[in-house]
Formats: sequence, C-alpha cells, structure tokens
Amino acid sequence: MKTDSSTAIKIKDLHYKYKSDWLGKPFHALKGINLEVFEGESFGFLGHNGAGKTTTIKLLLGLTTITSGSIKIFGKDPKDPSARRSVGYLPEQPYFYDHLTVQEIMDMYATLAGIKKDFRQSAIKEALEMVKVSARAKSPMRSLSKGLTQRVAMAQAIVGSPKLLILDEPFSGLDPIGRREFADLMVELKKRGTTIFMSSHILSDVEFLCDRASIMAYGELKGVYQLRDIPQMSSGSYELIIREFDGDLRDIKSKAAECVIQEKLIRLTFTDRKTAEQVLTEALAMGIAIESFRFQQGTLEDLFVELVKFEEAKHQ
Repeated sequence: MKTDSSTAIKIKDLHYKYKSDWLGKPFHALKGINLEVFEGESFGFLGHNGAGKTTTIKLLLGLTTITSGSIKIFGKDPKDPSARRSVGYLPEQPYFYDHLTVQEIMDMYATLAGIKKDFRQSAIKEALEMVKVSARAKSPMRSLSKGLTQRVAMAQAIVGSPKLLILDEPFSGLDPIGRREFADLMVELKKRGTTIFMSSHILSDVEFLCDRASIMAYGELKGVYQLRDIPQMSSGSYELIIREFDGDLRDIKSKAAECVIQEKLIRLTFTDRKTAEQVLTEALAMGIAIESFRFQQGTLEDLFVELVKFEEAKHQ
C-alpha cells in the first residue's frame, strides 16, 4: 500500500476555469481531477489536443493559479521553493536565449536549480554527456537544429538530478536515433529512482516506458491504467491479408471494419472473430490466396482511440 510519503504528485478535486475574454462565460478547463503518481514510477499523462494536459502541467509547476482543489509535490505546495527545486521540466516548445552558448545556458539553469558553485560544472558535464550534446557546449544556441535544441532542453531538465521529471512531448523534433537515446535515458533515470511524469502523443513510447498511464478527455480524467493490463482491456482485432483477386471482392470488403490496399495485398481488419472467420472461409472457397490471418491484441492506442471517440460522441 502506498503512503503519502511515497507520493510524488497528489492531485485532489482539481478545477480550473478561465475567461477567454472579459465578458465571456468562464471556460471549465479542468473538472475535478484526482490523481496520484508514486515515487520512482514512470507515468504517462495522455489526452487529445485541448484535453487539459498542458494546463494541468502548468498547475503542477505553480505557473498558474488553481481555481479549486489542491496539488502536492512530495507533500508540498507546487509554489514552495523546496518543491520547485525537486522538479525538472522539459516544456513542449523550449525556448532559449539564442545568443548564449550551450554551456552558458546550462550554467544559468544549474544556478537556478540551486547547484552549488563547486559542483556546478561537473553536474553540467554529466547532463550534457547524458543527452550526447557535450561536443556542442561552446556552440551558440542559434546554431543548433531542433533536435539538438531538444537535447539541450532535456539536459537543463535533468541537471542536478531532480527527484521528479515532468516532460511535455519529450520526443518532439527528434529523429529515430534521438528517440531511442531519449528512451534509453529515461530508463536509466528511472533505475536511479527518478519519478517521470510524461505527456506524449507517441503512445508506443508511453506503452514501452511507463508503468501506468491516465487518459484525459474534455477536461476530465477518464481513467488510470496499469499498462501491463492493456492487452486484456482493449478488445483487439482480427487481421486478414489476401492477395489481389480478379473476381468481385465487394461483399468481402463490406464486412471489414477497415480495408487497406498495399501494392498487391489487401489488408482487412475485423472487430469480431465470427465475421473474420466467416470472411476467411469465403475467401478460401473463392480460391483467393491468403497471406496471413491473425488476432492482434489491443494496444494503448486502441484504448485511447476508443475512449476519446466515445467522449467526442457525447460532446457533439
């Protein structure tokens, strides 16, 4: 059983409202959010565009004032200086003074993080090495690509080894090698005991890296899930791949939930086993060449899409 002392983030009945203009009715952006993230875990914070993820992150960081409810970071108010010093943050769109060098940027953030002068340079060196950008320490920020800028943004977030790392779209702007290296870095940080709270639209990375994930929709937290249980929670689908056929395939195609033609192959997806097996039998009887027939377990993306589409229908 988890106790308050082992809770990194505790959100209780969180509401946030704002006005888009002086005369307009307040918009209820967050509606009674309740969430706990435990020390040492990797947590995925998911939702569609406009669901309230970035607003929640701003409240976690003490950058915006709560309308009602409460947030605790290691048992303290987010605006408490000691709570802030325990948090590293990678924003969705990092911005740096572009006339400064990477080293100068890191020195500024290390100072803000409260790292003592005697240990500052070694902490900066370690952070830059961990994101593989130490060779560009003397380069001006304006000379860096988006991917390299993202690496510097991660370096400033991890300098000084914060207990909690809040990452908003950490894989933005990275090439496949960069994504793999960031994933490996997060695995290493978790081994060291860092709590990771990550918002990302790359659900396969969340599924690989996180212990649990929540899904936001229209300002509400719709569920918190153990990722190891996802395959059993989502219904999954059946996939039949056949070769092109000179005969009439309209009846077979009409029974599929999805039909995708790829060169000389036709990929048919079915949501239920009975229909899938019926079509397979019909295809064999017609003499159609079968490439493969398999069941695909449900993924986090399947669960996300099902839940968000359900909520969209309710709000239309």
